[in-house]
Amino acid sequence: MASSLVFEWHPARLMQADEPVDDFALLVLNQPLKNGITLRRLWKNASVRVAADGGANRLYELSSFQGKFSNLQAIIGDLDSLTSTVRDFYSSQPQPAQVIHDRDQESSDFGKSIKWIRDSYKTDIVALGGIGGRVDQGISQLHHLYLFQPGPGYEAGRIFLLSGSSLTFLLKEGRHRIHVREDGEQDVFAKHVGIVPLREPSRITTKGLQWDVTDWLSQIGGKLSTSNHVLPDTKYVEIETTKDVLFTVALRQIENEDDA
Repeated sequence: MASSLVFEWHPARLMQADEPVDDFALLVLNQPLKNGITLRRLWKNASVRVAADGGANRLYELSSFQGKFSNLQAIIGDLDSLTSTVRDFYSSQPQPAQVIHDRDQESSDFGKSIKWIRDSYKTDIVALGGIGGRVDQGISQLHHLYLFQPGPGYEAGRIFLLSGSSLTFLLKEGRHRIHVREDGEQDVFAKHVGIVPLREPSRITTKGLQWDVTDWLSQIGGKLSTSNHVLPDTKYVEIETTKDVLFTVALRQIENEDDA
């Protein structure tokens, strides 16, 4: 890889307590939600908020729901999960959510929502509920990381999959610097990371991990860098990869999350 371009990543900024540095769209998937610091910070920091079909039900059904999560811009999908009560609620807000019925049977609600956000806002996307639920749904979500980020860069924006335990995103072929800590901010990530060449084998080189590798061939069914550790004083991890790979980092469990 001759290019000197380095892709910079600041994923902790998505969940920081202060005002967000970068715009992003929050996409709520149809997975269980917890009304804690992570959701509330994402909701506050997002420039646009969208629910994929039954994701709107999940927002509405939060045990402490008191209208905190009422300002949705859109609910998108085939609407086979959206209840009439939830639809009426979001449609009757002072700024009502658009309810968009997309009947395309060859795309998922997740894919429909990404396409709508891309067409309407052209921004990065954080999918909340990513890699959760059924295995086939999780594989579909990983598939969409590749599908909606084609080409050598991130011209259409970056997509992050956020579950209750980890954040996952796609590293394109090339060099990456992933800032796992931000000055003046509470740490949001734990130590465990993984680098997975899902589509094809890749040679990876890393710096900043407990078990760094150099020009290391990795592939499904072969050697994988999983359960690696970010070093305690590491502010950023450097990764060079010859093919696109998935990067996943564990979330730190924030104390007294429900009280914040």
